[in-house]
Amino acid sequence: MSFNWIDFIKLAKRLVENQDDEASLRSGISRAYYGVFCIARNKAGLKNYKKADVHREVIRRYRNSGSRDEAEAGVILDQMRKERNIADYDEDKEIKSELAKRVLLKAEKILKKLRVKI
Repeated sequence: MSFNWIDFIKLAKRLVENQDDEASLRSGISRAYYGVFCIARNKAGLKNYKKADVHREVIRRYRNSGSRDEAEAGVILDQMRKERNIADYDEDKEIKSELAKRVLLKAEKILKKLRVKI
């Protein structure tokens, strides 16, 4: 049985909604991004794409899609990736709950645009 990436998004919600410590907020942002990213990657047929630029390639595919919803999902996914990079790597940037909650909303918006149910 394969892992259900939706579970990362559910975990992200619990981390963001039930905690107010920065580690939980950072982890929630990261899990929300990776959950949505892996769902988008698989829907794009790139599950086995193992090159270092996989994030860029998935985002590029969606941004350049002929589908308006997919193109918008690509734009939002790119925004989420930047926010995830800050949460994962920038210890000098304070992460507040408002940002983490916005990231969760973006994750839900991408899932709707890709027609994925939670």
